Amino acid sequence: MEYLRGDRVRILGKPEWGPGFIQGKCKNGKVEVNFEQVGNKTLSLQYAKLMKVALRDTSWLEARVRDHWGKL
Repeated sequence: MEYLRGDRVRILGKPEWGPGFIQGKCKNGKVEVNFEQVGNKTLSLQYAKLMKVALRDTSWLEARVRDHWGKL
């Protein structure tokens, strides 16, 4: 599966990490994900099983963008 910057994912087997966002394109079978509970992680797609998830609460995403980039 291809993961692109901004895709929202969860890692199977680590639900306590919460949702994460892909930080860039996959390189050499690895991807960087910023998880809500544990921060940035570089994961090998050979071992980490990611699941794309739909973003249902757009206000949550808008708040994250505001926190990171300032006012919209």
